[in-house]
Formats: sequence, structure tokens, C-alpha cells
Amino acid sequence: GDFIKTLFEETDAKYVEPMVPMLFVKNKPDQFIWQSKKDGWNHLYLYNINGTLIKQLTSGQWEVLDVKGFDAKAENLFYISTEQSPVSKNLYKLDLKKNISKAVTNADCLHNIQISSDGAFVIDNFSSATNPRTIQLIEVNSGKTKQLLQSANPLANYNTGNLSIFKIKSTEGTDL
Repeated sequence: GDFIKTLFEETDAKYVEPMVPMLFVKNKPDQFIWQSKKDGWNHLYLYNINGTLIKQLTSGQWEVLDVKGFDAKAENLFYISTEQSPVSKNLYKLDLKKNISKAVTNADCLHNIQISSDGAFVIDNFSSATNPRTIQLIEVNSGKTKQLLQSANPLANYNTGNLSIFKIKSTEGTDL
């Protein structure tokens, strides 16, 4: 189609972004969600089509890794982040009106998520240093879970060392 107008521009002298396109809010075609590292961390921002920032949706010293979509009424947005720990990926549900996030998954694990089209259920396929694989069904609103699969530990019959995840400080004082 023909060019009509520029909705929004963001520039940075050090980066050639965006890595992800804007996401228009379902049922609100005059608003879109933008991912940006303008505060030093990848977070979500809500803009209108005039390019005006409505509000910052997420903030903190952690990264939004992926946006998974909206629930059926487009009142909530699902995203994956490192909010709990830089070595875990958890799913969150963000209430767009109240700007409040709630963890849907909360274990120190790497979660591979599939969300139902209405946002009511999640298939959570996760693993950790001590769990080879678990698949569970989560009812989002109630938090109820049903385990669908628990993989056996393939190293159960072997003598292995102890594994621990810990933090160390960088020369700047940042936890690594």
C-alpha cells in the first residue's frame, strides 16, 4: 500500500533496532506495544498511533525475552522474562489497565510455553539443572496445574558431581 504516515521513531547511536515489530493492541487499533532497550533493559511500552507514550508496561533490571500474545478480551498480555533470575525464563500475565504483572510460572527453570488462543490455559514444558523435563497444563486464572509428563533422570544410575548456580560480582558490582 501507499505510505500514509510514520507512527513512531526511536533512534540510538549505538544500536540498530528494532529486533521485533510493534504489536497492535487487540480491540484498540489506536494503541501498540513497543519493545525497547532505552532504559538499558529490554522492556515493554504502550504508545498510541500519534507516537505518544501512554505508559511503560514493564521495568526493572531484567529483560523481556518474548511477547506471547493477548488473552481473549485483550485485557492481559503474556510475556516471558528473566525477572526472577537471569538464568530462568518465566511466563507473566500483565494486566494492561492496572499495569500489574503476575507470574504464571515461577520455578527457577527454563520454560517453553504454549498459550491457548483465549489465554485461559498454558502448556508449560520446562527443565532445570535438576529436572530433565516436566510438561504441565496450567489454568491461568486459578493457577491450578496438571502434570502431563515427568521425564526420568537419564543420569540417575551414575555418580555425578553436585551442580550449583551462584552469583559473583563483576568489577562494576553487578551480579553475574
